[in-house]
Amino acid sequence: MAKHRAPRYVRTKKALAKAPVAAGATVVGFSVLGSPAQALAATTHDWTGVAECESGGDWSINTGNGYYGGLQFSQSTWAAHGGTALAPRADLATPAQQVEIAEKVLAGQGIGAWPTCGSRLTDGTTAAAAETPGAAPSAAPATSPEDADTHGRHASGSGYTVERGDTIATIAAAHGQSWRDLYQRNVDVIGADPDVILPGQVLHTAGPAAAPTAGLAGNAAPAPMIAPLAAAAPAAAAAPAATASITNSAGEVASQVQAAADRVVSEVPGAGSITIGGTRASATDPNGHPSGLALDYMVTSDAALGDAIAEYHIAHWDELGVEYVIWQQRILTSPDGVWKAMADRGSATANHMDHVHVNYAG
Repeated sequence: MAKHRAPRYVRTKKALAKAPVAAGATVVGFSVLGSPAQALAATTHDWTGVAECESGGDWSINTGNGYYGGLQFSQSTWAAHGGTALAPRADLATPAQQVEIAEKVLAGQGIGAWPTCGSRLTDGTTAAAAETPGAAPSAAPATSPEDADTHGRHASGSGYTVERGDTIATIAAAHGQSWRDLYQRNVDVIGADPDVILPGQVLHTAGPAAAPTAGLAGNAAPAPMIAPLAAAAPAAAAAPAATASITNSAGEVASQVQAAADRVVSEVPGAGSITIGGTRASATDPNGHPSGLALDYMVTSDAALGDAIAEYHIAHWDELGVEYVIWQQRILTSPDGVWKAMADRGSATANHMDHVHVNYAG
């Protein structure tokens, strides 16, 4: 599966429409996905779904990743919208106070401030905020009894029927598992992109994960799937079947970086035919390309291949010695973390829309 962003990450509807996020996204839209004016059509909102997606519903979470509280505010956003008058950080504030600031952010930036989890916002009231001592009482339940606990109501045996507003992340959390396990188990249903699930799809919430397949029904191109992390063999167990050709202009890449690229081109279908950029003197991070510790996997317009390469690194993070991954204007710094949006740098290449950048540990 992504976090609340600082004010500079304001997105247009066009950017939101194509911004891929970790598996917390959904193709099912709400009216609040429009402009800020549309998002404020209701006087109150139910932030429960956003909190579940962002933090697992933990309103006091502080994992040290720079984002705080149930709605994962950055400190700069919290301060800019008056949050420090309520509490030093969002994780130290009550749910009601966090909702108060969230409404201000929503008014100024629109739901794009939560590019991954914003689709979970609905009209109504936030139960956790209403239950907080000193918070204003809830005027009415956000949902009717027949709509409550949808994860339980639609689960039948080991199957779950996707509903409007569901995401891989929230379904997985409701069934006590990681989104990657749920996705791997249902790749034949979901397809190559874990960000895209559709109402009516029935997902298996128990049982073995699906094995990698050469292709998916209805897809012309091979599915860029990889084996589950638990089934991955140690890097030393088998030699890569191919040697990656890396374009360097400032010396050779580090040996472990070459070994990682060899694994990628050997095990990710289609990766052997792309250009891979290695060392170069001009780079923002001196510990990246100039040091031979970074690679650019140039997938150009093949987003599915980019997704596959990024996912391969996530699944084999420790084996490959990954430090961080940047792909389509997002950065991931931990295999168990969430993608964070990055500032708009202008061009498609500068925003990593046409290549996956991976920094490996020195």
